[in-house]
Amino acid sequence: MVVRSMNAVKKLLIITKSDPAAANTAAAVRQWLGQRNVDSVLYDADAAPSALCAAASSCDAVVIMGGDGTMIGLARKLWQTRVPLAGMNFGRVGFLNELPKSGWESPLTDLIQGKWLVERHMALRWRVLKQSGPGLEAAAEGIAVNDVVTAHGIVARTVSLEVQIDDVLFSTLSGDGIIIGTPLGSTAYTASAGGPLAMPSLNAMLITPICPFSGGFSPLVLPMNSHIRLKACRPNSDIIVSIDGQEDHTLAFGDVLEVCGMADGLHMLVSEGNWYLKRLISRGIIFPGPGIQ
Repeated sequence: MVVRSMNAVKKLLIITKSDPAAANTAAAVRQWLGQRNVDSVLYDADAAPSALCAAASSCDAVVIMGGDGTMIGLARKLWQTRVPLAGMNFGRVGFLNELPKSGWESPLTDLIQGKWLVERHMALRWRVLKQSGPGLEAAAEGIAVNDVVTAHGIVARTVSLEVQIDDVLFSTLSGDGIIIGTPLGSTAYTASAGGPLAMPSLNAMLITPICPFSGGFSPLVLPMNSHIRLKACRPNSDIIVSIDGQEDHTLAFGDVLEVCGMADGLHMLVSEGNWYLKRLISRGIIFPGPGIQ
C-alpha cells in the first residue's frame, strides 16, 4: 500500500444508491459545496460504467453514498480511473465508509481542503478459463476488492478443487469451498470463515478453506505476486465463483480459476492513518476487553 496526501478538491463526483435518504443528503451536500465554490456532479450508482468512469475522470475525488456493497461495486467499476473514493454510510456496517450521514459538514470540509490521505490498496485480478476443444479459453475476467469465493450452489454439497500455488500442486481439497481475499476485505467472509484479519497496508493474498473435509490446510498469507490456480476436479458438479458477492460465474469439470494480486486496485480516502484499527472496534468486529472504554 502507498499513502500520499491529497490535493484540495475543486470538483467532486457524488454517486448515490437508490435510497431517498441518500438522494436528499446528496442534494444538501451539492448545495453546501456550491457555497464553497466546489463544483459537483451527481450520478446514480446504477448508471452505465462508461458514464461513471467519464465523470470520475473529470473530478478530483468521488463520494459514494451507500453501504459497503455499493462502495465495493463502484470501486470495481472505477478502478482504472485511479480517482480516490470516500464513502458516506447509508448501509448497515459501513466498514469502508468514513463520512457520517449526519454531521458530515466538518469531515467533508477537511476532505475538500485536502487534509485527508489517499491510500492505494491492492485488489485481486481473476480469470475464469473454460474448456474449449483440447485446451482452455478465457471466458470471464476482472478485479475483486474483497474476495473471490468458490463454493457449491447446492447446500450441503462439497466441491473438489485442485489447488496450485506458483506451479506447485498444493492440495486437492474437498469441502465447502475456498476464499481468496485481500487484506482490506479480510473483515468480510475471510474472517467469518476463520481466516486472519490483516492490515490493509499489506500487499498479500489470503487463502482460507471453508469447512474442509479432506485436503484441508490452515489459512495462508501469500505475497501479492503469487499465482493461484484452482481447477474443478469432480465431474458433474458445477462450482460457483463469486466475485465480491456481486458477480457469479461457474466452473465445470476441468475449468480453471486463476487469481493473482494487483497493486493500486483501489484508491481510498481516509482521514487518518490508523482508521482500520479504530474501525475494527467501532464496527463491532473486535470487542474491547473488560475495563477498556
